[in-house]
Amino acid sequence: MNFENELASYDSQREEILARLYAIGGQIGSICLYLKNIYAVKHFSFGTWSSRQHVIAEISAEGRTGFAECIMSVNQESASLEPWRKLLKNLPGMDVGKALKETRSHQGQWPEQLIEMTEMALVDLGGKLTGTSANSLLGLKEGHPVCGVHVILSNDLKEVRESASWAKGRGKSRFIKVKLFGREELDCEIIRTVRAVCPSRETFLIGDVNCGYRMERDTSGLEEIREHMKSLREAGLDACEDPAFLSREEWVALQSQVSPLELIPDYPMRPSRRSIKEICQGMGGIYNIHPDSAGSIVDAVVLARRIKDLGAGLMIGDDSLTGPSASIWQQLAYGLGAQWVEATEKREESDYFYRCVRSLATDSSKNPIEITLKDGFGIDLDEEKLAGEADQMVEIVPAER
Repeated sequence: MNFENELASYDSQREEILARLYAIGGQIGSICLYLKNIYAVKHFSFGTWSSRQHVIAEISAEGRTGFAECIMSVNQESASLEPWRKLLKNLPGMDVGKALKETRSHQGQWPEQLIEMTEMALVDLGGKLTGTSANSLLGLKEGHPVCGVHVILSNDLKEVRESASWAKGRGKSRFIKVKLFGREELDCEIIRTVRAVCPSRETFLIGDVNCGYRMERDTSGLEEIREHMKSLREAGLDACEDPAFLSREEWVALQSQVSPLELIPDYPMRPSRRSIKEICQGMGGIYNIHPDSAGSIVDAVVLARRIKDLGAGLMIGDDSLTGPSASIWQQLAYGLGAQWVEATEKREESDYFYRCVRSLATDSSKNPIEITLKDGFGIDLDEEKLAGEADQMVEIVPAER
């Protein structure tokens, strides 16, 4: 099959899913947006996050409610929900399927994470209205046990060791991911610190450099990056996500030079609708679909098929999610046959969310994650408690149209 025919096949898969979703009735009565500031310091090669502004969407129709979450911004504690309220103001009063079609018509115009969150909440709502699991609506008929990956975001070796020990003591060390910083000596020390607690026979260790070994417009050569990757491998790393800002051809060349270290493209995968056409075989051993940057779970499902057609492994990443979208992406990982899912609820950051939970379809305290598919994504939250936990809240109703 040539590439044009492959793309037509992916388009056909997308249209089949959308036809099913667009047919869902049920007039939307209201949309509520809740903003929650999460104060947690996270270090990356490109800088530091001191706060994140999480938004939970609640969309209601005919006595049922769909939920989803995204991150609106980081380090912007004064962020307002008003711009997003204006974008979503025409959806109440529409049927669920029509609202989904309207939302997708703004791809490339609205923020990617807003479209992704709204689509997820509408699919959750649509499944609840039709008595169908969201995975089934998305054409995912099978389930594959999937482990959550324990993530360590620190350049403090004492914290790294403590976090690795915590994961091992709670049966969460099958997959561990460390943030790396584009400084070889420090990165190797972080890797060796984890390996002292979690040997390779027990733990698959992933490093995420956020392009720290060559940022955009940096002119350093591929040979230098290759040598860094070999050093990380020797220190005990199994896979490296976004080691540097690379062209597609450089991804392929670098992967061929650093095997058995598996490269993981992430930035080239965003958004899903575009990367389907741009990724190619050999860019890495595992490809990452990144929540909040995928732009659409429908397109993410199609992208996952493209990744498998390339003969590569699939992982589901994270955007430091703490609430309903972590559960959603765990269910998608289960249906897509991902090797692991990074989007799991966070120690000391998801307490507010769990105070609002009536029931979930997932339990990420276990590994593999315990998943029991329900109608929609199976998210049931106490809306009164959610309003009490939020730092801001806006409600959008049909009268505003």
